[in-house]
Amino acid sequence: MTVEIKHRTTGAVLMAVEAETLVSANLGGANLSGANLIGANLSWANLSGANLSGANLSWANLSGANLYGARLNWTSHDLLSAILFRAAGDDVEKRSLAGLVLVSRDWCWDEFLALEHPLREWALGVLAGYVKDGDNAPECLREMAAKNETG
Repeated sequence: MTVEIKHRTTGAVLMAVEAETLVSANLGGANLSGANLIGANLSWANLSGANLSGANLSWANLSGANLYGARLNWTSHDLLSAILFRAAGDDVEKRSLAGLVLVSRDWCWDEFLALEHPLREWALGVLAGYVKDGDNAPECLREMAAKNETG
């Protein structure tokens, strides 16, 4: 599979690579908004500070990827599940919730927020840690992030 990374304003192809070559790629600070990364292998890639808003990460492998400071696509089940999975560690219940996010591709935020699950607040708290100003995060996460900042 070939992944094209395009210039955000001109649309010119800056790089076209096979998905396998993105393993451990340094994409820190890259503007990947709107990028088609379906099925891309981004395991152990440096995505710190990258703009992933609007990126299609369906079936992407994000295991071990550095997402510190990244601007997220809040509708990407794969991305949100990867974050929760990483935070879950070896906790089976937390991993189960991360898996539920991944396999429930037909659910949107309304369905998840209506879910009565004992780890719902844990998951929201983890995701709130990734909220950035103006990043289109769901209101509940923006409020939780603001509350965490003020103590």
